[in-house]
Amino acid sequence: MESKIKIYGPPIDKAITELQKLAKELPTISNGEISRSIIPSGETLMGDFDFVFHWAKEPDEKQLRQLIARIDESLKNIGCRYTITTTIDSTYPYKL
Repeated sequence: MESKIKIYGPPIDKAITELQKLAKELPTISNGEISRSIIPSGETLMGDFDFVFHWAKEPDEKQLRQLIARIDESLKNIGCRYTITTTIDSTYPYKL
């Protein structure tokens, strides 16, 4: 399962750097289930999306909202916007 991020910038490069930091930081967060569910890495993509977070198991709505809140916090001072699409595989969007 993946949560894919499309960044609308500029500055896209700074946003990707912040998302990379967040991907490394998420598994060490002690409060909330997200720390046990998200794989401790993300990757930069070329194509329709700019970055992806990989889930170790299927997230629930609370976990998805926690991820969105953390992304919001990471990007709030950058000045860019983003969209997030969570998919079961690389094709189909995930519905709660």
